[in-house]
Amino acid sequence: MTVPSEIELPPPARLAIAYATTRYRAAFKLILQIDLRMADVVAKTREPLVGQIKMAWWREGFTSSPANRPKGEPLFEALAEQGEDIPPSALEALVAAWEVLLGQDEWNQGLLTEHADLRAQAIFGTYGDWVGTPGDMRAIGHAWAMGSLAQAFPGRLAPSLMPMLPVLPAARALRPLNILAMSTYAVSGPRLIWHALTGR
Repeated sequence: MTVPSEIELPPPARLAIAYATTRYRAAFKLILQIDLRMADVVAKTREPLVGQIKMAWWREGFTSSPANRPKGEPLFEALAEQGEDIPPSALEALVAAWEVLLGQDEWNQGLLTEHADLRAQAIFGTYGDWVGTPGDMRAIGHAWAMGSLAQAFPGRLAPSLMPMLPVLPAARALRPLNILAMSTYAVSGPRLIWHALTGR
């Protein structure tokens, strides 16, 4: 399946996907692509009402059965191929995470916390469920969400609002999440590859 250019994932995300568990690698890639598409809606929206209409369209598509989703959207087609790997709650959380930022002149601490917690739940929480980890992924997921938001929207987040990168989990199965989180905290490409290979 060919994806539109706006949802081609950056190199750190592709590295994380390469080290994801084989069973859920495609689903992990897809949920990251959906997240990137939601970010694109926010980045390109000038009128809040238009952005809300677009988010409502996505929300309706995610909650509809595969047969009733809009035709011709590659992400909906890919979602149908994944079956039930990505839970509806994760998709709803992603839409809600980006929706809270629409039309806001200032992204204050409250909005950012809500946004980051929802994205952490959708992506890091879902991946943790896939691999059966007993750990709490919220702290690392929150840090990644804030860091990636700062990268995508330069100047919109005050440096004082950025959390410290928490201690990363040691479990091999969670290494893809570590790669994502590290990549948003000015960690070099070679360092990311070394962590992917060794866990250190």
